[in-house]
Amino acid sequence: MSLALAHFAFGAAMATLLLTLLPTVRYPRTVVLASGTWAMVPDVHWVSPVAREALRRFHQTSPLTDVFWFHRTLDRLDPTDDPAVAAGFLVFLVVVTLVAERRNYRSPRVLQSAYETYLDSDTK
Repeated sequence: MSLALAHFAFGAAMATLLLTLLPTVRYPRTVVLASGTWAMVPDVHWVSPVAREALRRFHQTSPLTDVFWFHRTLDRLDPTDDPAVAAGFLVFLVVVTLVAERRNYRSPRVLQSAYETYLDSDTK
């Protein structure tokens, strides 16, 4: 099972990649945080005061946990909770964030103003 940090970093990195390709989201940083949290949902059995065993069983046996950014697959690829794997995913998140930020800052001014106009027109 991967560490929670690995799941969060992977989910946040995947959302960052998607938002870089589809930049019409109004609150991108919130979506990135929510996506990282979404990736950790199957681990709720560690902190749940109710139905702990049922949630643990779901976490360990259900293929549906892959809906949460491939949670089950990541757990199976890293069965020892290796901190190096979590660090690798954290580095992946940092690199993806740097690439996304660089792309954002290098956008031509005409594109940025058109983008802002489009977003402003949604609120009217």
